[in-house]
Amino acid sequence: MESTKHISVMQNEAIEFLNLKKGMTVVDATLGGGGYTREIYKSIMPGGTLITCDRDIDAINRFKKDFEVIANNIHIVHSNYSHIRKILKDANIDFVDAIVADLGLSSDQIEKTDRGFSFSDVGLLDMRMNQSADISAYDIVNDSSEEELAQIIFMYGDEKFARRIASAICKERPIQDTNVLTEVIVSVIPHRVQQRSKIHPATRTFQAIRIAVNDEFEHLKVFLTEGIEVLQKSGRFSIVSFHSGEDRIVKNIFRTNARGCICAPEMPVCRCEHVPQVRVLTKKPLVTSEEEIRDNPRSRSARLRVVEKI
Repeated sequence: MESTKHISVMQNEAIEFLNLKKGMTVVDATLGGGGYTREIYKSIMPGGTLITCDRDIDAINRFKKDFEVIANNIHIVHSNYSHIRKILKDANIDFVDAIVADLGLSSDQIEKTDRGFSFSDVGLLDMRMNQSADISAYDIVNDSSEEELAQIIFMYGDEKFARRIASAICKERPIQDTNVLTEVIVSVIPHRVQQRSKIHPATRTFQAIRIAVNDEFEHLKVFLTEGIEVLQKSGRFSIVSFHSGEDRIVKNIFRTNARGCICAPEMPVCRCEHVPQVRVLTKKPLVTSEEEIRDNPRSRSARLRVVEKI
């Protein structure tokens, strides 16, 4: 198995916000290439406890091979981060001092053609982060109705040509390979639009299908809610997102948990008895520096948001 090619995004900023100290208990909810995990390990050891998880078993096996010493001294779990409460329970941990997650797709996943994440290479339509999952991109592309496809592409990809793309896909089915899907998408997006855009015309559709395959938004909502619940007082939660839909979910859940009353405005008296759980440390999301974008163009859309438990 090859060593990781992944470059962690906004690693220094995300970890600096956690205010880590020796002996802390920390969750890195997205192991990926292991960049965050290694830096956290340095900050909390000796005496600390580090739990990390990933639903991609390849990422876990690669980390165990490349960083055997660290791997033998931390908890590594093959699981989705939305199961954070169970992950901690299985490790006999009730509360943690800090949580961090990088929601981006790993470069190792993108560049491995048989995973089907990239529109730049020829590969089978897959896109499963957990390759033991039942539903793949092939199923979404070939079994969804035209209306369902259009909704997925528009809702998860913010693609204004969603209906046109869905119609073209349905006419071309069955589609097995990423290059065929890419050609279909490109063929129906106006040339003038492609010339003006800074991104490849298939980017939004591939992103949307990947999000649908992995049910990413629903898992994220559960993870954020349960993550806040398992934080110690003064514990911090850093999230790096890469998609406007992801960032919107993070922003809204963090803001809701930072508010007091959440009753509807027309309610004359508060009945929800909701009290603030966190305070937001980033009123506006932090974005990547020009230097980081130059070194790693995939980081250009990253947004960092942080809250602290109160």
